[in-house]
Order: sequence, then structure tokens, then C-alpha cells
Amino acid sequence: MKTESLNLNLRIVGLALLLGQSASYAMPGMDMPSGANTQAPSLAKSIGAPINSNAAEFEMTYSADGNTVLFVSTRPGSIESPGTPYSFDIWMAYNVNGVWQAPIHLGSGIDPKVGPNINTEAWELEPSLSDDGNAIYFTRYQPGNLSTGDLYVVQKVDGVWQAAKSWNEVPELPHLNTPTGEEHCPIIASDSLIYFSYQQPGVTQDSDIWKVEKKNGTWQKPQSLGSRVNSPYRDHLHWTGLSKDGKSLIITSTRADMGSRGGHDEWISHQNLKGEWQEPLNLGDTINTAGEDMCWSFTPDGKKFFGGWGPQGSYNMDVLWVNKDDVPLLKNFDPIGPPPNLMTKTKAKASEMK
Repeated sequence: MKTESLNLNLRIVGLALLLGQSASYAMPGMDMPSGANTQAPSLAKSIGAPINSNAAEFEMTYSADGNTVLFVSTRPGSIESPGTPYSFDIWMAYNVNGVWQAPIHLGSGIDPKVGPNINTEAWELEPSLSDDGNAIYFTRYQPGNLSTGDLYVVQKVDGVWQAAKSWNEVPELPHLNTPTGEEHCPIIASDSLIYFSYQQPGVTQDSDIWKVEKKNGTWQKPQSLGSRVNSPYRDHLHWTGLSKDGKSLIITSTRADMGSRGGHDEWISHQNLKGEWQEPLNLGDTINTAGEDMCWSFTPDGKKFFGGWGPQGSYNMDVLWVNKDDVPLLKNFDPIGPPPNLMTKTKAKASEMK
């Protein structure tokens, strides 16, 4: 563990120097100094190799049984994204007898019985495996521009992974993709309620959190969660950051007040008795630092909280984790599991009605 920590600190110092030489390495949309040499949360531990590497790793999620992970990495083998120093692709790793195996790149040449071919020159981010393991939801962006995201899904049919489709091409999913919106990493609460992050000039402040509901079999017009949750800064969420009772929500935000430690921090918002979302509370120093603490999520058993951490203004992150109960504001938080496969659930309901 000491060796891992030393290597991580050396890596951060080197990256800080590199980032200081070139503004192009700063995180797009981040109005702050880049590459600050900050310390990781004191109780956090690295997930270690082979998930973490000398490249950037973050936005990891687990399968329902905990034996498969999807995550984003810039490691060798990722497809180069032109015009940006970061080449983000989605990787998959399996746990065999308690040992994580070498990650697999979800790109061309992969056996479609093993995984889907979804990586391109674009940025593929925010992957999540459905509860039945037969669908992967993810977001695709133009390289270097987080205001261009579209939601995608790829399905496994009869044991074979198919081509990825935009949510707008899938009847069971709400058609959220727009020419200018950012639909970052939604939380699929049920087959009739989805929370997502939305960026629309003249409509949202930056990236704001919205919801879309299905009523009488039809997805309705999306609605903002309101000004208490949404700040003038970047506000978004991650796959399992909703409590099972639907009344507490984990938020990633760059808001600069209300206890911010700097950069992206993790926050929690609760509903009041009227069902109104309240101003978020900072999760504190167990998680948050002056660096980037982004897209933290939960293991399927709900016992661990994990996510990306790296220098301020940078994507050069590693996946860290803490015990959920070591975060005071999370002790009573019971998270939902992996997202449902809405395509399968819709077809099942149709069969029941026949």
C-alpha cells in the first residue's frame, strides 16, 4: 500500500508539472487552475492494478453480482481521439476467484460473445451494465467537448452483443438526445422514472439535473429538479446514486459555496415531506478534496463507495474507494443497484398482457 501511495503521488507531481506547461490539458469547462498537487482523501484506498494503471481511470460501475466492472480509461489500446490529449474508451474486467483479470478493450476485434464493439474516436464515457447483464448504457461525446453528449445503449441478444443505438432509436427509452444537450450518466430509478443531467443553452445554467417520467405508457416532457439542487455551476449524477426509497440523491457538483472543498465534490440532497429536493450537503473530507472527486458510486452490496479522484482541473484520475459507513452522511443511505434493462422489462410486460 505504501508503494502504491508513493507511485500515485509521484505520478501526480509529474502530471502537475505537465499540466502547468499546457493549458490544453485542463478539464474542459473548468474555470479553475489546472494540475494542483492535492492529496487523496485520507481514508480512501486505491482499487489497485489491473483496474488502475499509469493512465487515467474513472467512472467505474459493477455488474449485479460484483464480478464484472466497466470503467473509462486512457490506457494503451484506447482509440486516439483527435484534437485532445485524452482518448477515453470503455474497458471491461472480470473477477475470477477474487482476482481481477486484465481489462478488455470494448473495440473492434472483440468477440461479440465477450463484449460489444462500442469504442470510437469519440469519447465513450459513463458506462453501466444492466441488472441482467444484457445491456450497457453509456454516453458518447465529441472529443474534448462535454456539451455534446448523447445517450447510447448496446444490447446482448441470444448471447451476442449487437451494434450500439442512440436512445432516440429505442422505443422503450425516452428520447433525450438533442443537438446541443448533455445527457450525462442517468440514474434509471425504474421503468417509469429516470434522472439525468441536461445542458441546453438558454434553458439550463450549466449542466443541471432533470427527471423524465412515463405516464400511461408515454414518456413525458423532462422537468428540472429545481434551483435548490441545480446551481449556476456544473451539477450531475452517477448510476447508483439514488436511495432505494427514492428520497436521497448523490450529486457531483463544482458549486463553489456551501462547504465546497474545491473542484468537483460529492454532495447529497434529500426530499422534504412534500417531495421537494433540498439544497445539497457536502459529503465532507472523507471523500472530498481540493482536487477532482467525480462520479462516485456504490458496490452492489451497498457497503463501499468508490469513484474517481485526481488533481484539480484534470482528468488524470484513479479509482479509489472507502467504506460507506466511514462517510457520516451516508451511514443511512441504502443505494439502488445496477440499472434495469428497460428493453427486457418492457417486452416482459407486453408478454404478460397477451
